[in-house]
Amino acid sequence: MIYRKEIWTFILLFIYASANGVEVLSVRVESEGKRYHMLGESIIQATPEFIFNTLMDYDNFHRLASGIAETRFLEPENPGQLLGYTRIDSCVLFFCKSVEKVETIHARAFREISTEAIPEKSDFVFNKSRWSLEDSDDGTHVTYEAEIEPDFWMPPLITKWAIRYKLRKSAELIGLRIEYLEQNGIALEDVAE
Repeated sequence: MIYRKEIWTFILLFIYASANGVEVLSVRVESEGKRYHMLGESIIQATPEFIFNTLMDYDNFHRLASGIAETRFLEPENPGQLLGYTRIDSCVLFFCKSVEKVETIHARAFREISTEAIPEKSDFVFNKSRWSLEDSDDGTHVTYEAEIEPDFWMPPLITKWAIRYKLRKSAELIGLRIEYLEQNGIALEDVAE
């Protein structure tokens, strides 16, 4: 089945309003100089296996998260290496930016995905992230942690607020979409861009 992007919002708002499955437990953003540390925790009503497989689908991940314009696997530079490409197009108030990153990907099946940007191929001086998945009685406890230092100017008065806002909205949207996909037996690759 193929779904149009415009329908996602309606479907997800309906699901959220009726089931309210995703529970965002916390969202924190701290900064030190130009470096930002983000931490988000939520409970998603989907299995760790499904969440893991969906998050690892780099060729289609951009269909899951708004603001991410393009994602794909790249040819590895070394045997056994996983490389991913991401382009993010985002606007907050008056500030719009398109940024790119190439990152190495490491995974422990159904438990953890970690990435590290290659600075010379990215718009980041430093960028590491980690998704952790833990099965619980309430669903799957998902922790997203990232530390970034952009290689571009960000407006200092709104940056922490903007990152916190985007992180919360992304956690809700990604969680709702994952829940919907699993409950309806839909693979991410079958969702229209």
